[in-house]
Amino acid sequence: MLLTSHSIVKRNSGLMSTRIDKDIFVLNPIRDNYIGLDETGRRVWDLIEIPVTVDRLCRQLTQEYRGDQQQISADLIAFLDELNIEGLLEVE
Repeated sequence: MLLTSHSIVKRNSGLMSTRIDKDIFVLNPIRDNYIGLDETGRRVWDLIEIPVTVDRLCRQLTQEYRGDQQQISADLIAFLDELNIEGLLEVE
């Protein structure tokens, strides 16, 4: 499914993860591997615990990281696409 700013995303429930320092590692049972997320990826992972629009995520991250909204939006959608391809994301 193609993600847009209006897409509602949520991480798949029941996934096992562990935090190590500022990173998080998620067990991907579909591919039988671990996905490592850095500090920023971990923040997004925390924010998508409940359903949220991509636009709202982008606004939240723009406020927190004080970055360019267009760049954050592009990077966020690319990151969420990767999570979706890995089977770690639910998209409505």
